[in-house]
Amino acid sequence: MNLSQKEKNIIRMIAQEKPNKEIAFELMYSTRTIDYHISKMIRRFDVQTRVGIVARAYDLKLLVPGELWQNKDQSPSNSTLKESS
Repeated sequence: MNLSQKEKNIIRMIAQEKPNKEIAFELMYSTRTIDYHISKMIRRFDVQTRVGIVARAYDLKLLVPGELWQNKDQSPSNSTLKESS
């Protein structure tokens, strides 16, 4: 599954339990833009919630367990999401 860097950053931040408003602020996008991308990923991953996005990302090996919590202050450019082929 191909994800944009923006989507990868959003998933990482959802996994860190950040609300949409904080994600928008940190990535310098509007809250509406974040809402749009999350809605798009919910449909794409065929899930019902933000938690579902994270669970599916783990299932697809896009997120690596444990890495998110090693450095909570990690910048979005140092995403813990694996590059997809």
